[in-house]
Amino acid sequence: MARVIWNKRASKQLQELQKHLEQEFGIKTVKTFTNRLFKFLELLIKYPHIGTLENKTEDIRGFLLHRHTTIIYKIKQDSIYILSLFDNRQNPNRKKA
Repeated sequence: MARVIWNKRASKQLQELQKHLEQEFGIKTVKTFTNRLFKFLELLIKYPHIGTLENKTEDIRGFLLHRHTTIIYKIKQDSIYILSLFDNRQNPNRKKA
């Protein structure tokens, strides 16, 4: 079974996103989003190739978690590395792994 590892950037982005959601929409929205995220991670562990290829050269994948948020990740052996949470309202050229 694969394990999920968050890099520093993705962890920071998650904290910032949760803080923003709480300030703008309340704790219920934060809980809903976080629940959706963890349900997706459970699915990702079972089906790691579920996301679309964002970068074929580096085998980086993305999955639309919410209309505003895409989770960017990479599979290496038995691990899934969460690279970033991308705000889809940004310029797509800014999407980094």
